[in-house]
Amino acid sequence: MKIEEQAQSTTKKQTHTHIKGLGLETNGTAIPLAAGFVGQSAASEASGLVVDMIRQKKMAGRALLFAGPGTGKTALALGISQELASKVPFCPQWLDQKCIHQR
Repeated sequence: MKIEEQAQSTTKKQTHTHIKGLGLETNGTAIPLAAGFVGQSAASEASGLVVDMIRQKKMAGRALLFAGPGTGKTALALGISQELASKVPFCPQWLDQKCIHQR
């Protein structure tokens, strides 16, 4: 009896594809339902301040969001990257260990 193994195709699905930015007005206040965010207005506004600081070259680094599971860290990080530029790489390490940010 011959046992054949079939390789399963494992496709990783993108998370938070609905996030298109932080959903902020020009004055920095959060819009209740915009850019894929629902609620999280305080977190969106705080992330907007971070985006402004990065644009002014007053802040740079690798770690920014620390909180427990299910708190919206990935959604906020994606929103920040979308606000900075559409070509800013976003690849959480837990999604793909092979992702390398090239500059």
